[in-house]
Amino acid sequence: MHQDKYILKPFLKEKFNSIIWKIEIDTQNCILAIETRDVEKREAYYSAFNFEKGEVLFKEVKVEDGWRWGLDRLSKGIVFLHSYVTDQSPEHKGIIALNNSGTIAWQHFNKTLHDVSNEGLIIYDPKLQPRWLELADAETGQILKSNVKAYQVPDREILVPDAVVDKQLHPLLPSETVGPIYFISCNGKNCYAYHIRVKENFLQQLLITQDDKVLVRENLTSEIQKLNPEAFFISRNNLFCIRDEKREIVSYLV
Repeated sequence: MHQDKYILKPFLKEKFNSIIWKIEIDTQNCILAIETRDVEKREAYYSAFNFEKGEVLFKEVKVEDGWRWGLDRLSKGIVFLHSYVTDQSPEHKGIIALNNSGTIAWQHFNKTLHDVSNEGLIIYDPKLQPRWLELADAETGQILKSNVKAYQVPDREILVPDAVVDKQLHPLLPSETVGPIYFISCNGKNCYAYHIRVKENFLQQLLITQDDKVLVRENLTSEIQKLNPEAFFISRNNLFCIRDEKREIVSYLV
């Protein structure tokens, strides 16, 4: 059952030409970044949105040799990409920084992003052992400090639902619900994700209620072969979910 009319309207709603591969969030600056990939064309694309304003900063931009790059982290409103030491290695190497217009602000091909701190980026040279951490300015890539021993990480302010199994506690869920229910309460709204078996596959739905009233009930994905535990997350009172067979990002204010 797909409901086209919502009591609670989507605040951010963006469709993509290829599959959503990875999502990162900068809760301090209200920036959401998305990596999408077209496996057949071997192309990777990057998008960023200000989810507080519902604005598109840039959408589906590419970088040179983009299939070998992937979304890493965000800091100071800047989107950071990483490559790999080799095609066969999961170890990261290289940093590309995309500013809020989707153009390259700076890049280091011989450095690796280790973490994001309140002071800047924590990076290192993967060729050096033992690992030697440095502090770099997020906006310019300039090295600010060498031999970093300790640093403070920003609070990412992300809430994820808990898995519960008692359907009787949630009377608005369909009777044919199977598997665990992913549930969280936020500002008086109850948010659920659950699965319904359809022949040999599953349909995943999102349900948002308040005072026993349905605000949103919609399909997230259909004809999946196994249960999907990663249905949604909440940050800064925004519930984010992926729908339309992993080609659309949607947020609701909850």
